[in-house]
Amino acid sequence: MWREKNAPTWSCGPVTFTADESDGADRLFTLLTDGTPDTYVAYSEDYFERPVARTAVAAIRSGAPLTHETVAALSPTADFAAVALRARELGHAVEESLAG
Repeated sequence: MWREKNAPTWSCGPVTFTADESDGADRLFTLLTDGTPDTYVAYSEDYFERPVARTAVAAIRSGAPLTHETVAALSPTADFAAVALRARELGHAVEESLAG
């Protein structure tokens, strides 16, 4: 499905690409199919144009309880209480001594 600029409706159907075209799915799905911290770190550093802490990404990917240190490593100015609340809503564990 796609919607062209200024089109009043969505379109759907088969899409054919020439040899030099791509829809970008191969690059985007690598994040989902590879599933390693290294792949996400490489993507994030390219996208956000700043270093991303691999240890923090690995901790989150492994399901380790969220900590102040993990959140601060990824976003030093983030409100930990707000992040922890959202993480719990999504089913991610939060270190109980930090639950606040």
